[in-house]
Amino acid sequence: MTTPPPTIRLGLLLRQAHRRAAAALNEALGPLGLTGRHFGVLLLIDRDGATTQRDLIRETGSDKAGMVRTVEDLERLGYLTRTRSATDRRVADLTLTPAGEEAFATARELAGKAAGELFGMFRAEETEALEDLLTRFLAVD
Repeated sequence: MTTPPPTIRLGLLLRQAHRRAAAALNEALGPLGLTGRHFGVLLLIDRDGATTQRDLIRETGSDKAGMVRTVEDLERLGYLTRTRSATDRRVADLTLTPAGEEAFATARELAGKAAGELFGMFRAEETEALEDLLTRFLAVD
């Protein structure tokens, strides 16, 4: 039996690692009524300020229907608001509400604890190297 080339095996390992990390994040955020996809949107809005669904779709790789559901969930929870863009009336700007900022702060703490458990087996340098490698991998277009 032959060992597959590293690129093939790496793809599988990345997929399995993503599933494990997503499951841990979903479990950690469950008490807030959030999932990893909600957290990703909150993270991007917190980072970028007001944004649009189109921007979020581009940043997350989500499909339009999935992003609509995610934004509606967060709006229903009172974590974000949609307001018509002043520059393009066809577009809604999304911003965090004070409750959304508070929920995101709590979610960030819970996500940090989950990440600590997931990556606790690695030395700080190893985690930094992994993050650097993945960042460089994603920057290649």
